[in-house]
Amino acid sequence: MSEAEVPESESTRERILDVAERLFAQRGLAGTAVRDIAREAGLTAPSLYNHFEGKQALYEAVIARGVQPLFDLIDPLAVGGAGAARAPRAADDAMADERGGAILDGIMDHLAAHPDIARLIQYESLTGGASLSRIVEGWLRPIVEAGRAAMDRGADSVWTEEEQPMAVAAWIHVILGHFAMAPLLRELFGTDPLAKEQIERQKRFLRRYAQLMMVGGADR
Repeated sequence: MSEAEVPESESTRERILDVAERLFAQRGLAGTAVRDIAREAGLTAPSLYNHFEGKQALYEAVIARGVQPLFDLIDPLAVGGAGAARAPRAADDAMADERGGAILDGIMDHLAAHPDIARLIQYESLTGGASLSRIVEGWLRPIVEAGRAAMDRGADSVWTEEEQPMAVAAWIHVILGHFAMAPLLRELFGTDPLAKEQIERQKRFLRRYAQLMMVGGADR
């Protein structure tokens, strides 16, 4: 469906979510007023309530739009092939590498389209916001558990049970940090981390980083 064919109500809802995503990332839930979101979206507050019943509902819609696609990307890695016969080792490793690389690419593409989601999560973490537990329990914990389930599938898993949470945490830092700390990285390296060529470079780095992590763990 082209932009011209998108129903106006759907287009308006997406515009509201775009504005809310940015303001929530900057100010948090408590510091963001519905009237400010409405004004920047070109609406009145009563008009906004035609699309969302309140600020909390809008906040949860922003989180859902930002984080659910990440879970959808990672979940098949956890459940796919759980009961299937294993391919020969070399073929199995090659398929796992390609599947993992495709998932990393998908995560980067989604966060590049919604960079404020990473900043919103960082804001809640830094401030201990009231919504932090909701973000963790409703969205991030299922993603982490999916990642750990994927690690557990193989008998020759690189990471021990004790190391798995740290391995997943490292990936969270590397991936979210690229977006949440974009202003710092821009100042430090003189390039825009959100530019298309930098996103593609980061994808290649993440694939290489994954390979190095696996080799290092296997050789210990």
